[in-house]
Amino acid sequence: MLFPLRLPMAISLAASFFCTAFNNSAQAEVVVHSSNGYDVHISVVPIAIIPNTYSCPWGYTYRVQLSYTVTFTGPGAPASLWVLQGTVGCGSTSQFFNLPNSPSSGTVNSAAAWRSVSDCATATVASLDCTDVNVEISGPGIPYQIITIPGSTLPITLVDFSAMPDNGQVRLDWATASEQDNAYFTVERSADAATFAPVLQQPGAVNSSSMLYYSALDGSPLPGLSYYRLRQTDINGTTSYSPVVVVDNHGAAAGALAISPNPSSGETIQLPASAVGKTVQIRSMTGQLLYTVQFTGSVLQCPPIGTGIFLLQATDPVSGRSEQCLMVRR
Repeated sequence: MLFPLRLPMAISLAASFFCTAFNNSAQAEVVVHSSNGYDVHISVVPIAIIPNTYSCPWGYTYRVQLSYTVTFTGPGAPASLWVLQGTVGCGSTSQFFNLPNSPSSGTVNSAAAWRSVSDCATATVASLDCTDVNVEISGPGIPYQIITIPGSTLPITLVDFSAMPDNGQVRLDWATASEQDNAYFTVERSADAATFAPVLQQPGAVNSSSMLYYSALDGSPLPGLSYYRLRQTDINGTTSYSPVVVVDNHGAAAGALAISPNPSSGETIQLPASAVGKTVQIRSMTGQLLYTVQFTGSVLQCPPIGTGIFLLQATDPVSGRSEQCLMVRR
């Protein structure tokens, strides 16, 4: 069932992403060749402006959120590089950001910058002209150098994409701040975060510079954990994808793991006593394993996984039974 909305939504959802953007499937990628025989593939795209406040009569500080992917290919690839960091330019301002030195993907935030304009509630990557990305790199067989990441096409500014159980169905909501040549959206679903299939389709606005709200219901959702994403199709047939969100159709009473605090930004989080002795794993919303540890105490030391929404799972090594929850890092 599909029903486009044009009214503000109440945000009280199981899983959601805020203030991001679709990355074109042909987004720019730079390949750095090493003398040792391996290659480093790097993609970095500014996707959102994160102001420190939405009340800014005299200006505000802000950070730029960037989506990145780093992969190694070829023989002789090391476990990690020596240097992988960069700057993102927003107009005349240049802000530093750091990337993990080993292969990974996700989002990172730049250092804070000051803007002396009272547009904190409406600032976007496009309005602040955050398009200039440079990356410093060095490692085995790669001398220190600075490379420029070409800009990527961002046809949709996605302000929110979320999923939540709703009386035996799954409700999906999303909102766009702008659309360019957007023909339609396709909601896709997966049981394993790897293989996705289309569930339903919703027409886009083609071109828009104002907030638009969309909503849809998956009337026959999968039991247990399932993953959803939006596939956006341009009028010329080019496709791009949103971040993946996860929803648990078992409900909060079955297999739910309570952690505290959540959301969190500190170095540790509290797990219940029932997690002691279990294998704790943290995965991205695309199913990528980011961290695993045998839990022996009451406090989990948080690994450097960045900010966003993650799936934390505790599995009994004897019975194989698992508990999980969504973990928000900010």
